[in-house]
Amino acid sequence: MSWERTYFTPTEENVFSFFVIFGDFGNEVNISGSKYNFDGLPENTDIVKYHDGASPEYRDGFKSGYLWNELCEEDSDLANAVNSAPSCMVIRTEIPDQKSLDYLRNLVGLVTYFLDDGGVCVYEPQRFKWWHPKEWRTNVFLAAEPKPFQHTQILVSEQENGQLWYHTRGLRLFARSDISVHDVTGATASSVIKMINRFIVYQVLGGVIENGKRINMAGLPSSMWCEHRGDLDDDDFNNKHVEVHWE
Repeated sequence: MSWERTYFTPTEENVFSFFVIFGDFGNEVNISGSKYNFDGLPENTDIVKYHDGASPEYRDGFKSGYLWNELCEEDSDLANAVNSAPSCMVIRTEIPDQKSLDYLRNLVGLVTYFLDDGGVCVYEPQRFKWWHPKEWRTNVFLAAEPKPFQHTQILVSEQENGQLWYHTRGLRLFARSDISVHDVTGATASSVIKMINRFIVYQVLGGVIENGKRINMAGLPSSMWCEHRGDLDDDDFNNKHVEVHWE
């Protein structure tokens, strides 16, 4: 079954995916198409195994920084399983914008195959997410259709002026820009979150936010508008983004 993008408008952007599966894997890949909803690798997909004999420093580089420390604090059992894993499989894809999400369905099936072949954890850096195998299978693999919010995340940061900055990560997986809204107050936060969620779904399903687009949504001022900003080297997103201005 194809995962169609209802609002697809072609762009010149690239889909970029990056998944890391930690575990102890065999040397052969023999994936069942029917079991894993898999009908072939997307073009330009690299699968590389890193272990003690092949760039262990690259494998261990994922186990550092804020996200790793957070995992160690919140789920020590999963962190210990990752620490004990002798290898990791890195799946990296970069392809032109796609009119369907079949590439994602295939990647999800491939990741799940590696979980069943000795994997103990999936790391999705673009989404800032460490997946427990059961959580991945339940929330991602068993879904009969694409789930936009499983591969994207809304983050919130406090600004120096005491107001909040809401911003997303993960939309590069869909060849779309992430979303950024500064100067959010407590009174507008719930409406801003609803707006961002609508933009996430719209873009995952292929829509494109127009530069200069005005916001027309209950709970938010009609003066709000969208501006295309940034580049792929922006550390806050690792992606381009759409900045939503208040006026």
